[in-house]
Amino acid sequence: MFNWETFEPDEYSRDKEPSFVDLTTRSYVTAEGHATQHTDDPDFLRLSNAAAEVAKTISGGPGKGIPVEGFKEYRPYPVQAVWTDTGDGEDFKIWIKQPLFINEKDFDAALTQIDFSDFDLGEIKFEHLAEGIEIQTVNTGAVTPDSEALKALENAIQKEGFTRLHGNEHREVYIDGLPVDSSKVVLVRLAIDANGKELPGLVHN
Repeated sequence: MFNWETFEPDEYSRDKEPSFVDLTTRSYVTAEGHATQHTDDPDFLRLSNAAAEVAKTISGGPGKGIPVEGFKEYRPYPVQAVWTDTGDGEDFKIWIKQPLFINEKDFDAALTQIDFSDFDLGEIKFEHLAEGIEIQTVNTGAVTPDSEALKALENAIQKEGFTRLHGNEHREVYIDGLPVDSSKVVLVRLAIDANGKELPGLVHN
């Protein structure tokens, strides 16, 4: 079985030392909403659970009635979310990466097997998205504006002469799953322009 944590350890690093990723266009299961309680927000948890259920159903492959061509058994990727400060809370966009052999027909097939009692069909989408170049580190517990992870990334950006893109936005990857508690590790990423500088250990995927 393909396990992202085993085969892509640098992309999903648990190291506090800041590192870099350049993540090109891939397919994602997505959902969007607005939250006032960050990862404890009921609507965020509702939509993240719904998106994860769709992703889990897709991962069942032909054995679960999803006619994936070239299917290989894999562990579903973790939920991640882009958070944007809006002043009255945060907008969020949930992303769950899909293997290269998954397409929109597989997504549509999964939707026919899902119980929609807790979300509307149109709330969960299949999109092609790219993260771009980001700097990342880990945070233990919920990410707040004054989290050490965000401070460490900001310090690294300033020290190395990079430019932070989208100053009111950051990405969280829930490598220990949801909901977030004080013991769980969250991977935090900020989009950057490296301004032509070499990025040591850059992960390109």
